[in-house]
Amino acid sequence: MARPRNQTARRAQLMDSALDAIRDRGVASLRIRDVAEAAGVSTGTVHYYFDDLDRLLFEIHTAACDRFFDDRMAAIADLDDARAKLTTMIDCGLPTSREDATVVAMYEIDIYKRGSPMHALLGRGLFDRQVALYHGILELGRSQGHFSMESPVLGVAQNLVALEDAYGMHIISGNQSLPPERCLELIRGYARTATGCAEL
Repeated sequence: MARPRNQTARRAQLMDSALDAIRDRGVASLRIRDVAEAAGVSTGTVHYYFDDLDRLLFEIHTAACDRFFDDRMAAIADLDDARAKLTTMIDCGLPTSREDATVVAMYEIDIYKRGSPMHALLGRGLFDRQVALYHGILELGRSQGHFSMESPVLGVAQNLVALEDAYGMHIISGNQSLPPERCLELIRGYARTATGCAEL
């Protein structure tokens, strides 16, 4: 593996390797040695950047949540029509397969570290940020005359994120009854009903 030119690049390389290791091994059996092997470095190199496995997991969880949210923000940034924004949000809110390392890591760490206040705060923060994005899109759609909601906007936004979380778990666990395409179809169906917009 090519040697990064600086410490920031090395740190990013190690975190990406850790994402791959989590996807392949799961968090419960993850060791620093696994991350080192995936990155093609020594365990000492990993320890130089991360004091221990807990610190590495926390930084991976933080980065994964930020990356997931930032990707969604970027996907809708240049769209003006709320219908396009909502459809795009739904489309990029689910893993495309069980190989999506970023999403797998978020689920794995959420479960493995469920008793940790710091990790719980990360999970709640990501949920609230995504709800806020959906809330803004729904309000925009109402002001543009595309959406007509009988339920409170906040509840619709929370349901959309909760559906993504639930269906995402089925996708990464390999549930063949709920492939990504079917999950998208079900979430879009809820969105059409909740917004009264048949064009979604």
